[in-house]
Amino acid sequence: MVIEKHKVGVIAYAIHVENEAGELLEKAEYSQPRTMIFGTGRLLKSFEDKLLGLHSGDEFEFTLSAEESFGTYNNELLMEIPKTVFMVNGEIKPDTLVVGRVIPMMDGEGNPFDGKILAIHEQTVSMDFNHPLAGKSLYTKGEVINVREATYEELNPVASGCGCGSHNDSCCGGGSHDHYDEDEGCGVCGDHEGHNHTHHHHGGGCKC
Repeated sequence: MVIEKHKVGVIAYAIHVENEAGELLEKAEYSQPRTMIFGTGRLLKSFEDKLLGLHSGDEFEFTLSAEESFGTYNNELLMEIPKTVFMVNGEIKPDTLVVGRVIPMMDGEGNPFDGKILAIHEQTVSMDFNHPLAGKSLYTKGEVINVREATYEELNPVASGCGCGSHNDSCCGGGSHDHYDEDEGCGVCGDHEGHNHTHHHHGGGCKC
């Protein structure tokens, strides 16, 4: 069976920054491969396109450019945000504003995204809303272990309580937000552009 729309691929792979010698972002061992559902919009399209047409046992190796993954670094996403945005009941919690911290926020249409604090000023906070991997290419190498039909449940997953979709998001697929840590991968999972830059801070929950 070949990988195509509404097929499930069981994949072992490793993703590095820039090349095989670069920082390891994510790895799924042959003994613990990742299950990927194709044709549902849950995978980064450029990543998915590289795997379409492969069969069980096929090996693959490719590099996604910055434009194909998280885009080039955009200086327009370096912004000064009023401190009032971070107030809850007229106050800012002491541990909210810390240089280097990534804070979950929303744009004016309610779309979630993350911003990294670069500096804290008297009235504003300097923030970077670029994805952590913006401007970087992604090198991927792996093997297709198995291909099968997707079940109804896999094609129609029940959303989690926070509305983020699948748990255990990864570089290649999962939900639709930009978490970037050891447990959830680097978030290669959808469209990360198009903020309208009307920001709202929201805390607690699953940060979405």
